[in-house]
Order: sequence, then structure tokens, then C-alpha cells
Amino acid sequence: MGESMKSDASGGRGGLMVALAQALTMEMSAFKVAIFETLCAAAQWPSLKGRIAGSGVLGVITATLLSPKHPVDRKALMTRLTGLLGSDSPEVLEAQHAQLDRSQHAKLRRATEFAKLRQQLISSGAVKAIVALLDGDAVGAAAAAKTISQLAGIAGDEAIRVELAGAEAISAMLKRLERFRLLKEKNELNEDENEHEDLLEDEEDVVGTIVSSLSDLALVDGCEELLAPVHNSLNSLCGALHACNQRKMIGEILRCLETLGSRYNLWPEMSKELAEDIFCLLLMRSSAAVSFLETLLRHAANTGTTNSLLSEFGDVRPLRRALLELGDASASTRDLIATIDSHTCEHCGKSPTSPLMVCSKCRQVKYCSRECQRTDWKRHKLNGCA
Repeated sequence: MGESMKSDASGGRGGLMVALAQALTMEMSAFKVAIFETLCAAAQWPSLKGRIAGSGVLGVITATLLSPKHPVDRKALMTRLTGLLGSDSPEVLEAQHAQLDRSQHAKLRRATEFAKLRQQLISSGAVKAIVALLDGDAVGAAAAAKTISQLAGIAGDEAIRVELAGAEAISAMLKRLERFRLLKEKNELNEDENEHEDLLEDEEDVVGTIVSSLSDLALVDGCEELLAPVHNSLNSLCGALHACNQRKMIGEILRCLETLGSRYNLWPEMSKELAEDIFCLLLMRSSAAVSFLETLLRHAANTGTTNSLLSEFGDVRPLRRALLELGDASASTRDLIATIDSHTCEHCGKSPTSPLMVCSKCRQVKYCSRECQRTDWKRHKLNGCA
């Protein structure tokens, strides 16, 4: 797949290969950076990706990632290019599948070239160098998180996932989420709230990329072992949710938690802090919060823990009102409200961990204690209880 690129360079259509070779031994000037930015843009075109991947550019990528002299923005650029060149374009793969008359040998050769490129990334240490960027500046960490998702999401390539697991890529992502939470707490305690404002904005961008990457990986078959560190670190996601202010990223975190729960049965432990966050998001009319709460309650119903989950909300009547004020008349929202009603004390609005007692006369309303039933009796009787 690199023949066209090689012939272009040898034919004098430009100094691309010369510039690539120089980058191995020289500082990356603004001109060379512009070349690689152009390659990143070109690599998003299916017709050009194969030519770029086969051009010999991998050597420059590896040299830049492993060299201590190159700044993080250069390494981030090479990391982005690695993610783009790690596998063939979905459009090309679909077209190959549809073209039954295409030579099977040609298909296999192209796939083999991309697999060989990924193996070179592993053997050269470039994959580990990319993971190491997660512990550095925001620009490198964001690029690394996106590229890890792209590489690990390649169908059928177990070798790259094993390498990422060995480099503790997911653990590094989760540590970055915890770092964001601690930085946010430190900033809130500081009298000068603007001291870390720029740093927090950069970190929020990193967290958004990490969460999006985790969501993507959770949807990919074969990533169970790679995602194993998430089993004991869901609190990192919940902590990022509590610390975050950007609505888009909050929705992404909730979608990530919902995907991890639905696909891998990894559910966060419900706490008062998480319940408060969900309630506040419902007041903000967040559709992601509605979907997450619905999925969470469905899981709780299957495991017999609905009362325990709702008990963390305290009085659930404000929660119920928030759902009603959404103005969503869908069956899922009505079912959500009905589930809350069936596990809520008619008087105090709380959901006890022990079973509710049903009114012996009407057999419709429920109470958490005899005291609540006696206190509510006059109102309940006026409302038609015989």
C-alpha cells in the first residue's frame, strides 16, 4: 500500500520523504510540524490513509515519541497520527467487503500491512510511550487517551490490547480522572478561585476525552481484560462527575457509567453524593440523567435493591417532581415515576431499606412505619380511603 507514496517521493513531487528522514535526526521546525499536521488531515481520507501508512512515516513517529528532546506538543501530534494510521478506514473495509470480485490477495495484503504497522508500534516501545503521555501535560494526555481508544478498538487485534493492558493504559486514565477531582477540590478550598482556572479548563478537556474513550471501549467486543481496572475504580468516574461543570462532559460520564453497567454489570455504588448529582442534573433537564437513572433502577429491580438505591435520595418527592417537570410523557418516564412511587412512603417520601407496609383498607398506598401511617391517616381518609 506504500508503493504510490514511495513513487511520488522518488519522482520529485515534493520533499516529503526527505522531510521525514530529517525529522529523525533534527529538531522539528515549524515547517516539519506543518507537514505532519497535513498528514493528520490527509490520513482521515480513506484513499490517502494507506499511502501515508506505507510511506515510512512510522519511523519518524517512533523516534519522536521515544526521544526526550521533543516537546509534548510534538509527541501529541505523532500520537494523533498513530491513532489515525493504526487501522484501515471503516469506509475502505466496508467497500472491500462489498466488492466480492476484488482479489482476496489484495485485501489480505492491505490488512497485513496495517497489522505489521501495529506490531512495529508494539516492538518499538511506541505504545508504551503513548500511554506515558497520560501522566503529562494536558495536550499529550488528551491525544494519548483518544489514540488508545482507536488502537484498542481495532477488531480482532488482541496483541495491541495485551500491550495496552501491560502498559496499564486504563489505570493511567483512571488516575488522571482522580487527579482532576483532587485539583477541583484544591481550587475550591483556595481563596483565589482563579489561580488554577486555566489548568482546570485544560484538565476538563482531558477528562472529556478520557471518558469518551472509555465509553467507546466499553462498546467494543474483546476489551473485557483491558477494562478490568475499571472494576474497582468506578468511584473515579463518579468523582469526576461530581467535580465537573461542563454539561456535555457530565452527559458523557453518565453515558459511560450506563454503558459499563449494561455491558459489563459494573455499577457504581449509590451514595448520597451521586444521588445529589443525579437530582441536580434532572433539575437541569438532562436527558442523560433520566436514561442513567432508568437503567440504574432497572438493574436494582433485577437485584432486589431498589429500596436501598432510592434511600440514598432521602425524600424522593422532589425527585419525582423533577421528573414530572421534564414534561416527558414517554412510557419510560412514566414507568420511572411509577417505580419511585411504588417504593416510597406516602407520608415522609422516603424509601426505607425494609419493605413498606400497605394500607390494610385501600391496599394502594404504602408507609415506612406505623407512625407515618397514623400521622397521615386524616389526610388519607379525606382522599377516599374507606
